Amino acid sequence: MTQNNLGAALRTLGEREAGTGRLEEAVAAYRAALEERTRERAPLQWAMSLGNQGIALMRLAEQRRNLVGARQALTQLELAYDVFRDAQHVNAGYYAAQLSEAQKMVGRLTGSTTH
Repeated sequence: MTQNNLGAALRTLGEREAGTGRLEEAVAAYRAALEERTRERAPLQWAMSLGNQGIALMRLAEQRRNLVGARQALTQLELAYDVFRDAQHVNAGYYAAQLSEAQKMVGRLTGSTTH
């Protein structure tokens, strides 16, 4: 939980800054959270950390105009959304909105770059 919360704080800071350092730190913090929050042990917590990491990856991909990163973010957000939707959890709506944003970004990057 601590690593997930750290990731959230770093992502918030990173979204406010011009550089990518804090977003990269957020991705790493979520990676550490996912080592403990496995899909088998805690599927909803896993989906939250995975989805939150996907959002941080999406912000990084946006700044870097990186199609590979955008697709990775999209995949993670799809997985997180599916878990919350299947559980009929209130977070499904939040991740659906993030998923829509990621789909639009992949579309923009597909039209503008080949990374």
